[in-house]
Formats: sequence, structure tokens, C-alpha cells
Amino acid sequence: MDLLHSLLLTAHLVGLSMLVGTFIIQMRARSGYNFTVLLIGASIQLVSGVSLYGLAMAGDGDVNHMKLGIKALVAIVVFVAALVGFLRQRAIRTEKSRLTAGGAVSVGNLEVERKLGPFFHTAGGLAVVNLLIAVFWR
Repeated sequence: MDLLHSLLLTAHLVGLSMLVGTFIIQMRARSGYNFTVLLIGASIQLVSGVSLYGLAMAGDGDVNHMKLGIKALVAIVVFVAALVGFLRQRAIRTEKSRLTAGGAVSVGNLEVERKLGPFFHTAGGLAVVNLLIAVFWR
């Protein structure tokens, strides 16, 4: 059981580093957000977090259900923001390639991708909030 807990905790920390690291590196960017890494990190965080919660429930110790419920809610919002950003970015890239292949003039990259910023900052910012909840809430 300890080995499983350690493996899940390692996966959880890898997902955290993918989310927060990508957010910090690209925080000041105006375009070219890497939603793929955010989505993978959010997925890893969500799956490993639910698994860790299940292990905690199966164990003998006390579980802070309020804290873990709030963390799960924040993790779901992070996942949804990363997913919506990923899908919109993919749709924008598909539309751009269709327009340029059809002989249309080039599309302004900055203005179109600026619409992705709120999703990127929501996913990254709430991942940091989730980290702070995990560290400071005892």
C-alpha cells in the first residue's frame, strides 16, 4: 500500500509540475500557449488526486473531506479550462490552415490567439491556488 501511495504521489507531483511549470514559463506570452501540456498535467492531477483520496479513505487515518472536496472542485475547473483552451486552440489552428490553404490573406496571429489567454490563465492560476490550498490548509 505504501508503494502504491508513493507512486500516486509521484504522479500527482509530476502533473503539478506540468501545470505550474508551463504556467510560469508562458505567463507573460501573448500567444502560443501550450494547452497540450496543461491538459495532460490536469488529467494526471485529477486521476492521481482521486486515487490518493481513495487510498486515504481506505486507510485508518482521518481524512479532511472539506479540503479534498474543494481541491477536487478546483482541479475539475482547471481540467475544464485546459480542455476548452485546447479545443479552441485546435479549432483556431484548423481554421488558419484552411484559410491559408485556400489562398486567403494571412490571419493576425496575436489577435486570434489572445482569446485563449483567459483559459490559460484560469487553468494555471487555479493550479497555483490548488497548490497553496494543499500546502497551507492543515
